[in-house]
Amino acid sequence: MTTYRWNTNEAAATFDAAAPAIHPFYVALQDEILSLLGAGGREPTCVVDLGGGSGRLLERVLERFPSSRAILVDQSAAFLAIAERRLARFADRTMFIEKRLQDDWPAELPTTPDALVSMSAIHHLEPAEKRDLYARSFQALAAGGLFLNGDELRPESDAEYLAAMEWWCEQKKLAMAAGRIPESFRPMSEAWHDRNVRRFGEPKHSGDDCHETAAVQGEYLRAAGFRDVRLAWSEKLWGILFARK
Repeated sequence: MTTYRWNTNEAAATFDAAAPAIHPFYVALQDEILSLLGAGGREPTCVVDLGGGSGRLLERVLERFPSSRAILVDQSAAFLAIAERRLARFADRTMFIEKRLQDDWPAELPTTPDALVSMSAIHHLEPAEKRDLYARSFQALAAGGLFLNGDELRPESDAEYLAAMEWWCEQKKLAMAAGRIPESFRPMSEAWHDRNVRRFGEPKHSGDDCHETAAVQGEYLRAAGFRDVRLAWSEKLWGILFARK
């Protein structure tokens, strides 16, 4: 298994500081997730963020929905430390679980959530791991609960996929040149370019960027038992997979 690259304090802190510049649609994707969570005046009771990293998305969830509780699941102690500091003002409404998404994180939940969200995390799982996660998520959710995965989704065409990856590389270079991404991120960016562009098409393993299409993952969700499965929003490499239990 590929070594998880966000387990060091420096890597986690660097990514957290520059996330909105690294991810071209970072805020837009979060906006859409919040809109879907609150559709029809709904306020979720308990939101679990799978692979929630440094807590940026859950911070916005807790601000938007003042009666909601939130649980962040992530395997990186470094990210969880940042998240605990970020969410300290919501200490009475938050909980942190240090688990991989492949692990039995539902066993640690103190209550049954009515929403599971994720952002830029699940694409690191191999196909079989995604299928297992979606099945585990279905079992963990309350009846009628929402599953929202805002993530990188590859196009069907290899040519379109490679072009999108090259476009993203160029966006990161421009942001770095403008000072919006710190220089300390350069080694991670170059390693990403090597894995995903220079060695495009090589086999991927758990922990890599194991991108799959929205259609394929939609079938995984349906096989797990979810209904109302759809691509709720998309822009270039990014989209939000919506499903309901």
